[in-house]
Amino acid sequence: MMDYANICYKKNFLTTVVLRLDFVSPLLELTTELPKEVSEKILRYFPIKEPKSAYMQKLKLEKKKEEKPKVSAETREFTEWNFFGRNREKQLTLTTDFFLIQYTKYQTYEQLYNEFKEISAAFFQKYHEVQANRLGLRYINEIEVNEDNPLDWKKYIDSSLLGLFSITIQNSKTIRIFHNYEIVHDEGFNLRFQFGIHNPDYPAQIKRKVFVMDCDAYFQGLVEPQDIATNVNKYHSAIQMMFENNITSELRKKMNES
Repeated sequence: MMDYANICYKKNFLTTVVLRLDFVSPLLELTTELPKEVSEKILRYFPIKEPKSAYMQKLKLEKKKEEKPKVSAETREFTEWNFFGRNREKQLTLTTDFFLIQYTKYQTYEQLYNEFKEISAAFFQKYHEVQANRLGLRYINEIEVNEDNPLDWKKYIDSSLLGLFSITIQNSKTIRIFHNYEIVHDEGFNLRFQFGIHNPDYPAQIKRKVFVMDCDAYFQGLVEPQDIATNVNKYHSAIQMMFENNITSELRKKMNES
């Protein structure tokens, strides 16, 4: 199956991709030090290293019978290990609580998948006791067309997504049309699909013809390290199908223009 999410970047369309893995409990070994074997693997694909200090604060509420509640704060300082691609087109962030890869100039799923698989394998080889409790893959496609009438998408987007676009209210201006649709997939993960005109000029009236298709596939619960790569593939397939089923042949032609 053709990866239309990949094509989306070729011609005036912006695709941002985020792949995130959250840990059950903080990995305190990463507070001030990143193991050499993990760092070297990351630097193969993200050669610019920029760690920075970060803070996390937790509020604790205690209440005993017939006493006023007591609120206390616990602050934890840690290092946020940030790595970037040569042109800052991608970023990897590793902290005591999560592992994240983000592409702002997305090329292919194969590149994202292979980099994540290699780096996560090195990470779990070093920290085999770490448990993950959330895994998510998100594609944010911003489709921009240089045409008049920013509310007319019948030519490019499947009509099933455009129901609210027909609503008109007298003496008013439209500033945002956005929908949220979420399902539980038969494979056991959630898929949140947000779409419409988010309007980069909000709260001003919609002027630019930009349609957003935001697909977020995720699983909230324990994820075994050996299942992570397989699950990421499942998420990508579901996202790809959602995107493909909701665009028209006219939009595909635009995505293939040189």
